[in-house]
Amino acid sequence: MRAMAIKGLVIGLALLALGCGSSEPQKDKLFPPQAAKWSDYQGQSVDLRDYEGKVVLVNFWATWCGPCRYEIPALVEMSNDYDPEQVAIIGISLDQGPPERVLPLIGEFVERLAINYPVVHDSQHELLRAFYKENLARVGVPLTFIFDRQGRVYKRHIGVPRDKSGRLNPRGVFSEDIETLLARS
Repeated sequence: MRAMAIKGLVIGLALLALGCGSSEPQKDKLFPPQAAKWSDYQGQSVDLRDYEGKVVLVNFWATWCGPCRYEIPALVEMSNDYDPEQVAIIGISLDQGPPERVLPLIGEFVERLAINYPVVHDSQHELLRAFYKENLARVGVPLTFIFDRQGRVYKRHIGVPRDKSGRLNPRGVFSEDIETLLARS
């Protein structure tokens, strides 16, 4: 029993470390075509083509992820702050398990955090593989991509991003990225 507890602690700390944040500029990668259409956790159709011409923030998360729970309220505030004709935020849950168990869990999470943007469920990590071309074993959540108006990846943030002072500041960092892209047009 003690060995299982230690193993769980090590895994938890590793996941937490993955959530501690790095921001990487990305160039010349377009919305992955295989990610163009999918359904949200309630079965409603979501199509990336509906977001053409907008700055788009795509955030991968999971209900069990502490750093995600820290970051999502900033995304909710940002969704209220930005003109939906200019900026879109999309959440993608990576929770795994049978849909009859996981989808209600996601729904409760969305309600509890008052998430006000589309949330997609990606239990098989198909969307994650479409967006993140590198080794999935080396990725953690939250994972956020910010796309420019042409659908190119502008930035990729692994973990909760830190501002220039080193403080965890998802709203500040994401807003700075979005404002930079909005100023370009």
